[in-house]
Amino acid sequence: MKTTSTISLIVMLLVFQLSFAQQSFNKDNSFEKNKSIFIEAGVNVSLPVHIQMFRTHRYAIGVNFRAFKKITPKTEIGLKLDYDYRFARNIPDTIDTVKERASHRNFSLIALKPNVQFNFNCNWFFGAETGVGYALSDENGAIGLGFVSEYGGNTKFGSCSGLYIGKYLSIGHNNNNFQASMNLTNFLHKGHAENSLGLRFNYCFN
Repeated sequence: MKTTSTISLIVMLLVFQLSFAQQSFNKDNSFEKNKSIFIEAGVNVSLPVHIQMFRTHRYAIGVNFRAFKKITPKTEIGLKLDYDYRFARNIPDTIDTVKERASHRNFSLIALKPNVQFNFNCNWFFGAETGVGYALSDENGAIGLGFVSEYGGNTKFGSCSGLYIGKYLSIGHNNNNFQASMNLTNFLHKGHAENSLGLRFNYCFN
């Protein structure tokens, strides 16, 4: 009787150990999966919210691309590439200088920004990013955003930063592959920032 009890205890310990080993194996596999490089891309629309840019320009449309890696189940680090094309308001007839004309011309803004994102419950997320931006005016490529008086000259390069909050969405059979977010971004040069507020709609390919 005592031998039977001992054997039963040993069998129970073996089953517990195998079950624990299987759970550890699954966790290890999940961790290995989190080491993958993920890719997402999408479209963005925005409006200028700083008074000077708002006087001369209106909405922008563009695309974005992000490659990122999960360093914990809730934290991601990545690199984001943004492209925005901003449209100018109507061009007055009485404009003489190149700089004045540039203030009423469309321009492009390209930004490359290292990024960190925190994922919360209920599929919400929050992120921050900062990097470098390059502006290109349709009027004259050498001006960039130099038509902004606070920049005081040709301004093609500046620092670009942003904050965003959004949510992962499940559409059809795709679980959490889509996301929508609201973004506050800026272009900073010589202590002056031109800000914009926009929406992004992205798809994660992994």
